[in-house]
Amino acid sequence: METLRSLVGDPAPFLETVWRRHARLLRPPTPPAPPVTLADVDAALASGLLRRPYLELVSSGKPLDQGDYTSARSVMGHDFGGYADTAKVLRQLDAGATLLMRNIEHWHPGAAALTDRLGAELDRRVEAFLFVTPPGRQGLAPHRDDADVFVLQLHGSKRWQVHAAPEDGHWEAAPEPDPGPVRLETTAQAGEVLYIPRGAPHSAVGHTAGLSFHLSLTVRQPGTADLRTALARRLDDGLELPRLPVDRAELRRTAAELLDHYREQLAALTPEDLCAAVETARRPGTGTASPDPARTLTSLAAVLGN
Repeated sequence: METLRSLVGDPAPFLETVWRRHARLLRPPTPPAPPVTLADVDAALASGLLRRPYLELVSSGKPLDQGDYTSARSVMGHDFGGYADTAKVLRQLDAGATLLMRNIEHWHPGAAALTDRLGAELDRRVEAFLFVTPPGRQGLAPHRDDADVFVLQLHGSKRWQVHAAPEDGHWEAAPEPDPGPVRLETTAQAGEVLYIPRGAPHSAVGHTAGLSFHLSLTVRQPGTADLRTALARRLDDGLELPRLPVDRAELRRTAAELLDHYREQLAALTPEDLCAAVETARRPGTGTASPDPARTLTSLAAVLGN
């Protein structure tokens, strides 16, 4: 639990009294080294390869038009849109927009290593999102996330309002126009970590001085949609049917075979089996694989050159 310790301090009291219950601003005695820097963001923008949906710009709760911050690139005589345009992005930041970069663990080694470690400790899939907000500006409107969130303030500061977490599962990850009373209002400074429980509405405004830069680590939890997906996969396991029955009689035979197969599968399926299938599918490492540091073009060239 060393990665979690670097975020929350002693993990035991955090997991017993805070996790999934209350928002909390944390000041870990040994915070993690910043896994990503503004210079890394500059390099990603300058690379010419960053593209939507990996980035988006929002302002006062509304997404900007794609053309306001991206441009098309011509490759082999064909135009492909959605590529980050550094000049446009900086122009929109100057105008008060927030830069949102999604799933940076897909391309940033430091973020990938951090999400892998935290995911292994919590046995959950962890994703990383970056936010760059100008002073005094708000990017996203109050909203709920379908994840527990650790906000690592990396540069500058940000003022947060967090509302109560839901008491049941009847809610959606979406903007929340009526979030209810504020349960925590606080300013996160560089080096501090804000924990937000799953589903708790929240919003933030960049501090009046300086650029705010934070990393959100989202800890994904299984839900009803995952159960449905796992059930569909289980029901179809071992099922082979004609895609296009040739007549009404064969269509009826196919329907009967389909129902018989589903009844047989359902009769043998328990809630524990279904939950286990969901846990396996969402376990860290089942999504985008982290690159093997020993398998690079440089190492391949060295091997082939011997």
